[in-house]
Amino acid sequence: MSVPTYEDMMRPVLEILAANGETQFRTIPDQVADVMHMSEADRAQKIGSGQLVVTNRVGWAITYLVQAGVVSRPRRGYAEITPRGRQLLSQTAGPISNANLAQFDEFQEFRRRSRKPNRAQGETDAVTTTDEVVADADTPKEIIDATVATVHGALISEILERVTQLSPKDFESLVLKVLGAMQYGTAGHIESTGDSADAGIDGVISQDPLGLDRIYVQAKRYSRDRTVGRPAMQAFVGALQGQQADRGVFIATCTFTREALDYADRVGVRIIPINGIELAELMLKHRVGVQTDYVATLLRLDEDFYDSL
Repeated sequence: MSVPTYEDMMRPVLEILAANGETQFRTIPDQVADVMHMSEADRAQKIGSGQLVVTNRVGWAITYLVQAGVVSRPRRGYAEITPRGRQLLSQTAGPISNANLAQFDEFQEFRRRSRKPNRAQGETDAVTTTDEVVADADTPKEIIDATVATVHGALISEILERVTQLSPKDFESLVLKVLGAMQYGTAGHIESTGDSADAGIDGVISQDPLGLDRIYVQAKRYSRDRTVGRPAMQAFVGALQGQQADRGVFIATCTFTREALDYADRVGVRIIPINGIELAELMLKHRVGVQTDYVATLLRLDEDFYDSL
């Protein structure tokens, strides 16, 4: 018997969480292995990094279940089944797979973020029809690219989930760190104004040493199900006008309404709105709040070496 796939593990994971409530991540692989009657040899299998295969696959099962909103992470190192997860268990006979999770909008959005780049026009979308990350015809490098896209697609959600747990002050600090990592303020400086009398302004980026070229920042940490509407955008514009500013960045952990975006496009100042997903993508791109997990080195033949012999 081989180690079951991560999809095979989805139902056992949900059943364990349904029975036990909030459960530590590190205890789940052994429980899954017991439920699935895995042999000692299978439990001992490891991947190249040294991690147990069962632990890796349970981790991926939980990742996908979280993306679908059927499992949550109530606190660091713990998982918990959601009401949606209990409903999925009761309404689904037999195994639970990505095909079952595809009914949820959040999972569809996750798969869109992690979609293999450069998919040919008209090619069937993996979101709804397949549980495979890559196709059999993919080259090894394409498989690597697709795997990285899937990992990062899940990481974006994890980043945003963690960011929404920050205090408003810490979120403002995070936003300024992200802008700094993007090289804003390199020739000048970035300062927080959250504790000052600059109502509606949380930070100022001075693009030059004298502070003649300034960008004003608004940072709003809201729950992900909220939206930033036109009134909030109008308030930010008013704060910019109070500073006689002509440009600003409005960063929020949620989305902006169409009315807010249209208003930002029409006013006489330049405003760049950045929603929660875009913020998480910037954090990933500029390595803010993330760290390297696994590195694999690909080698190829060095023709120059042989030509020099």
